[in-house]
Amino acid sequence: MKKSALIIYMLMILTGSIGILFYMKSAGTPTPGTSKIQGNSSTETIVVAVAQRDLSANNVLKKDDFQLKNISVSPESTDMQFNIKENDLIHWALKSAVAKGTYLQPTALVEPGSDDYIAMFIMPGNVLYPFELDASDNYLLTNLKPGASVDIYLSYGLRQDDNGSQDIISPAKSIRDTRLKPLMINRRVLAIRRVNPDEKEKSQESRSQLLVELRDAEIKLLKGLEGNARILLFPTARNPIDLRSRGSETLSGKEATWPVSSAPLFDEPRSRPTHEWRG
Repeated sequence: MKKSALIIYMLMILTGSIGILFYMKSAGTPTPGTSKIQGNSSTETIVVAVAQRDLSANNVLKKDDFQLKNISVSPESTDMQFNIKENDLIHWALKSAVAKGTYLQPTALVEPGSDDYIAMFIMPGNVLYPFELDASDNYLLTNLKPGASVDIYLSYGLRQDDNGSQDIISPAKSIRDTRLKPLMINRRVLAIRRVNPDEKEKSQESRSQLLVELRDAEIKLLKGLEGNARILLFPTARNPIDLRSRGSETLSGKEATWPVSSAPLFDEPRSRPTHEWRG
């Protein structure tokens, strides 16, 4: 009896030891996918902007100035400070210089249309002039961004007075007589104030606006035409001017004269030959 109990006792010890060994082995073996998850948590993918050339302070970024790049870094890495969360940096400005091949610091970027952006570029003595957009001008909201430029035109026509002199009227009385005169070219849009149709009642402004930097003399010209003329804005085809330069583009040559040309915007309709029928 004692011998049987001893055998049973030894079998229980052996079974327990084998169980402990299996438990320790299973605890040390990772479950499928565990190592992969732990490996991924040690790095993080971020987006950085690499300068393609030496960039100076107050520089407005163009598409050739930088390149966005994905890199993997440790969450504790100092490179995390260069993580760019904006997809499009074109027209953004730099507070400080950046050397070629280095990362752009997000804290050194100034968003177009922001108060800091306006303060950075507006020249002393110049004024932000708001152009309210009609429904027909809303295409500008799609095609323009803060930092882009516009050309400002006057739509007008010529009227023959009884004494034989010509008078300028705006807009023209007919499509055939419509003419366009450039008043200012390549003027920078520093901000765009969009009004959501659903928020018009809450907003102080009923229409969207383009805030354009103009000189004092240009403001006086526009205010003199206000209420008596139709002013048109078009996106500038050429590169934007440097707002920090006093040598900004001005009208010259025939564009500086008034009016530019007596030629109508559209050609005169051609008269059709009269065919005489004889019976």
